[in-house]
Amino acid sequence: MPVVALALFLGACSPAGRPGAAAPTIAAATSAPTTTTTSPPTTTTTTEPVPPVTPVQWTSCGSLQCGTVAVPLDYADPGRGMIQIAVARHPADDPAERIGSLVINPGGPGGSGIDDLPNELRILTPQLVDRFDIVSFDPRGVERSSPVLCGSNGGSSTSTPGPLPDPVPTTAAAQQALFANDREYAHQCEAHSGAVLPFVGTVDTARDLDRIRQALGDPRLTFIGHSYGTLLGATYAQMFPADVRAMVLDGAIDPAMGTDQMVVEQAEGFEGVLGQFFTWCASTGCPWRGGADPTAALLGLIDQSRQKPIAAGGRRTAGPGELYDAVLDSMYSTSSWPSLANALAAAAAGNGAPAVSLADSYLTFNGSNAVDAETAIDCLDHPVSTDLSTYPDLALQAAVDAPVFGPLFAWGIVGCAVWPVPPTRTPVPTTAVGSAPILVTGATGDPATPYTWAQNLASELQHGVLLTWRGNDHVAYYYSACVRAADQAYLVQGTLPAPGTVCSD
Repeated sequence: MPVVALALFLGACSPAGRPGAAAPTIAAATSAPTTTTTSPPTTTTTTEPVPPVTPVQWTSCGSLQCGTVAVPLDYADPGRGMIQIAVARHPADDPAERIGSLVINPGGPGGSGIDDLPNELRILTPQLVDRFDIVSFDPRGVERSSPVLCGSNGGSSTSTPGPLPDPVPTTAAAQQALFANDREYAHQCEAHSGAVLPFVGTVDTARDLDRIRQALGDPRLTFIGHSYGTLLGATYAQMFPADVRAMVLDGAIDPAMGTDQMVVEQAEGFEGVLGQFFTWCASTGCPWRGGADPTAALLGLIDQSRQKPIAAGGRRTAGPGELYDAVLDSMYSTSSWPSLANALAAAAAGNGAPAVSLADSYLTFNGSNAVDAETAIDCLDHPVSTDLSTYPDLALQAAVDAPVFGPLFAWGIVGCAVWPVPPTRTPVPTTAVGSAPILVTGATGDPATPYTWAQNLASELQHGVLLTWRGNDHVAYYYSACVRAADQAYLVQGTLPAPGTVCSD
């Protein structure tokens, strides 16, 4: 059985970023930090100055321009060496009316902004593409920017398909097997990526974002963050409030939340959308029928796969891990529901191939090392209890209002309990005192980032403005012309929506 990471937090990139989307051809900027040390990091802060920022040297890479920005591996000790952050841009279509750069982070964490950039260009309004250089980047630890790699051969842990561990252990033996898997996975990550592992958290990425801003030649940052990108944006605004020109945070994470609260509330958000899927399935020609209690039917199917994995062709099988990931993959957008219905019907009939296909998509669509990077970043960003005996109770608590996703998400953070390096971010309210106004957008039915998180973040910020979209999909900008128009007016003219504005398209 391969050692793999289990699901942690579930911010996502654009739905357009799923398989089939075009991406620029670009060589890796660097595969490792340009430093010879592999020893564990110290907490000593040196007096050696951080090297100055130099402008990006752009070269052609397909339809885009690509380059790198040098950043310290360890901002507290720049003598450890520099790493290169890969960046890409689409120059403004109307150079005479160019405002500056618009930097986008599509989410994840662990998602490649460079892979996603063509998708963003298809969704952004024409005026934004005319007036801004559209820029994205692979954050440290991701794909082209000193990637975290945890596989036994030094590659991605998901590179060799195989049965996933049971993510919701129902016996003491299964719990111990999960703990052992997570410990071995953490060991592999440390063995293959120990030099970068302590330095891939969002606090360091926010510092990188400021060097990117300077390397682009922008006096202040104009930024769009989706999903996890909202945590990056909020962190940047807290650290560099005077350097914010305009910032859109869509599908917001509340930076003040503790990890247990985040797990419970996110599970409830996904459970609510799962209930809507059940209703849709019962009222259409859906091939999978859950009967009077679809939650019990789904959990029953998962338990059957636990007792006897479902053949999926070749050497592949669908067990609990694959079925849970297939369901997760389909919760971000209602357009995925027919595929999930077909996969569940096929699994109930003894064919696990469609579920395995959805699960593979979930694990890989964010980028080549998305799972490894996501785990490493989440564990630095979200402190968890290191007492493994507390997790059964957390799973039971989360199951009260989220019987499918609650236990899954609670057990999913065990990997951070055994992670080899400590967190680098402390959950606190983000006020960004002195920043420009920041536009926070929340979808009322968003499963991955519940609407209350957007409300909380907007109220924490000194100059936060909340824009509401009445919809069930993750990240409103991808689905709402009303939201896109509001973002354009704000980013171009600085015109904010009126307080209490609600988009209903």
